[in-house]
Amino acid sequence: MAKSNKSTAKATKTSKRSRRERRFEPESSANPSLVKALGAAGAVILGAGAYGQLAPSLREGGPISWAPWLLAAGAVATAVSVWIGTSADGAVRVGDAGIAIEKRGVLRMPWHAVKRIALKGAALEISGTNDAGDPLELSVSTRSHPQATAWVVREARRRIPSLVEVPEDVSLAEAREDTGRAIALEAIQVVGKVCAAGGKPITYEPDARICPRCERIYFKDDVPDACACGAAKSEIALGS
Repeated sequence: MAKSNKSTAKATKTSKRSRRERRFEPESSANPSLVKALGAAGAVILGAGAYGQLAPSLREGGPISWAPWLLAAGAVATAVSVWIGTSADGAVRVGDAGIAIEKRGVLRMPWHAVKRIALKGAALEISGTNDAGDPLELSVSTRSHPQATAWVVREARRRIPSLVEVPEDVSLAEAREDTGRAIALEAIQVVGKVCAAGGKPITYEPDARICPRCERIYFKDDVPDACACGAAKSEIALGS
C-alpha cells in the first residue's frame, strides 16, 4: 500500500505543468535620439558648470560667476531627458496565468476570466474579472508596450480566439521570442477551488483537471467534451 501511495504521489508531482510568463517593461514613446542628445548635453553642461564652480576655487579668485547657471541648465536638461525617456505605465505580464499589469500591486486577469479583448485607438482594452470574480479592466498601450500588446494578442488568439476582437490586418508589432523576461510560475493551487462545470469543490489535488489553454479547473469526473475556451476534453486531461 505504501509503495502504491508513493507511486501515486510521484505521478501527481511529475504530471504538473510547467507554467511560465513574460514580463515586459514599458518603453518611452519619445525619439531615442532626442533622449540621448538631451542626456549628453545635460552631462556636458553639468561638467562645465562643476568645473567653473570648483576649479577656480582651488587656485585664486573663487568660482566663475556664471557657473551656477550652467549647473542649473545642465540639471534641467538631464531631468528632461530622464522624464521623456521613461514611461508612467506599469510593467505587463503575459503567460499561462493570464494578463497582468503591475500598477499599485499586480492586477491579474486569468484567461478563463477574460470576456473581451479589443483594440481602441492606441491601446488594447481587456475586459473581464480577476480570479475572485470582481470586475476588472486592463489597458495596454501599443506605444509604450509594443511587444506586450503583440504577445497578448498572440496568446489570446491561441487560447481564447472567440473573445479577441482585433482584426488580423491591424498593424501590430511582431511578438518576438527574444523580448520580455521569462518568469517561472508556481503550480496552480487547486484545493479549495470549485469545478467550472459542476461546481463541486476540489478537496483532493489529484481529482483536479486543468485546461492548458485558459486554466479553468474541473473535477476529474465532470470534465466536459470541450472547455468554454474551445479546448477538447483530451487536451484538458493532458494539461493537468
